Amino acid sequence: MKFNFKKLSLISLATLLFSTPLLNNNANAQSKNKYPKEKVYLSKTLTNKLAKDGYVYRLYTTKDTKNPDYPYVSVPSKNKTNFKVKAVWILSGATGSEGVELVSRKGKVVNADFIDGFYNNNKNIKSLRNIVKLETKIMNTNKKHNKDLSKLRKMINHVKLSKDRKIALESYHQLVNYLKNNKNGAPSLLIGENVF
Repeated sequence: MKFNFKKLSLISLATLLFSTPLLNNNANAQSKNKYPKEKVYLSKTLTNKLAKDGYVYRLYTTKDTKNPDYPYVSVPSKNKTNFKVKAVWILSGATGSEGVELVSRKGKVVNADFIDGFYNNNKNIKSLRNIVKLETKIMNTNKKHNKDLSKLRKMINHVKLSKDRKIALESYHQLVNYLKNNKNGAPSLLIGENVF
């Protein structure tokens, strides 16, 4: 029996050409199943919580840096329009990100990233700055918070304006609730403070 290299080569080439699409389809099917399917849903609890704050949110914008590890940073936008939270959207799956839909008093709607796209402008109230710092410290440490919470409560009691004290007290209750249950997110006063 003679060995026919030409026939063997043609058969091998035909087999390879025929099986390549099958292999690609199988690989594509496996890669599609590798990541969870993206689902977008409205977080009603978070939307309602943040919407209660009213028109107190402002936008961040990005600024380039010279640091290659952090090529840009979020900074407050020059646009001083106040927005209210209309909806908080959560993308579950491979991306696992959150977005927010904001609306101005004039009806302008904008979308922003939940983590670094907007902030609570009440954090800039002079009498609340130290409260925001302490709450941020509490959120960013893994330890018992009893001393810090007592200190925070005393700071709130010394806020002179009742309007500002009300904001601080609401933030305090949200913080305590979050520390106990780890639900409903961190205090809304801390949005934009890198604690979410």
